[in-house]
Amino acid sequence: MRNSLNIAVIYASVITLMFSQIMPAYAGLIGTDHFMAHQIGDQDRETLRNVLDRDDARNLLEKHGVSPEQAQERIDALTNEEVRIVAQKFEDIPAAGSGFLLGILVVVLVFIILDLAKVTNVFKSI
Repeated sequence: MRNSLNIAVIYASVITLMFSQIMPAYAGLIGTDHFMAHQIGDQDRETLRNVLDRDDARNLLEKHGVSPEQAQERIDALTNEEVRIVAQKFEDIPAAGSGFLLGILVVVLVFIILDLAKVTNVFKSI
């Protein structure tokens, strides 16, 4: 009896293995451009987070009804390409005075454009 039970278990195991699909694992090399795109995207996000840490940027965002937490969430939700575009705008403008306010205005305009395109929902009334 014990011998026939062992044979039945062996047959069941063989049939199960025959009909189960074993998927091969695929591994590939990651190109430098792909790796660097993620690194640059992280650096650009950090640049935008540093801008939000400034008091004048927070005041301007709050004046437009956006809390710093909401702005931080929206920066995290942007794609790497969108973050790159916004960070590039900050690099193109002067670092102090009205240039900084222009940069914040650019960020607010980008958020408005993304809201109108239904990509984000920063401004609830738009």
